[in-house]
Amino acid sequence: MRSDEIDVRVYFTMIKRRLWLIVVCVASFTTLAAWYSYQNYVPLYEAHTKLIVNDASEADPFGRQLMNIGGGGANSGLIDTYKEVIRTPIIMDKVVQRYPNLGVSSEYLMSAVRVAALNNTQVMIFSIVDYSHERAVSIVNAITDVFQAEIPHISPVNSVVVLTEAKMESDPQPINEKQNTYIVLGFMASLILSVGAVILLDSLDDTLRTEDDIREALGIPTLSSIPKLEKRRRSKAKNVGEGSYAAVKS
Repeated sequence: MRSDEIDVRVYFTMIKRRLWLIVVCVASFTTLAAWYSYQNYVPLYEAHTKLIVNDASEADPFGRQLMNIGGGGANSGLIDTYKEVIRTPIIMDKVVQRYPNLGVSSEYLMSAVRVAALNNTQVMIFSIVDYSHERAVSIVNAITDVFQAEIPHISPVNSVVVLTEAKMESDPQPINEKQNTYIVLGFMASLILSVGAVILLDSLDDTLRTEDDIREALGIPTLSSIPKLEKRRRSKAKNVGEGSYAAVKS
């Protein structure tokens, strides 16, 4: 038998001997990690609106605006411009002034708003992520209203039409799921540490338990060994030895 196989058996015996300790440690730390994960979970909610940007210079003879659905470099550049415009105080300061009930600053709004454009279209999407679904809806609708009202003053040849507004949902679902990272880390860390502790405790324990331990400690082979009696057999033998005896006269 190879030495590496013997080492594996030795480690397996160590772990088996104190398996209860490993189970207790892993269960305790995993439970603690799960409790910490759920206690510190903060749901995030997203609300968004859709707008379409029209170029008022593209109009028919009757003054009606024409939508260039096919879009092109001009529309793409216009939307990119509006992406930057919306993140400026000229828009966000007015949002703060007109909607003081939101209780936010223009700096927060400029960093929180997300602007996206659908490929090859004139459609823009404003979105806000917040800890409160109601607050996210209110903020993104307020930004949309102010943006729609201010664009004609910034660029008279353009206008914005709101396609969809953010609406309150009766049962909003958070966009971030409960993470099990802490649970997995707690399980792995406790398993590794408990196994390491078991091996360390066993290596510090100089109790001789097996014939191999005696052979390694004394350097001599064992001639014989006394088998360990089961508890039931020991109890039975004890009862026999403790029985009462009566003297018989001859």
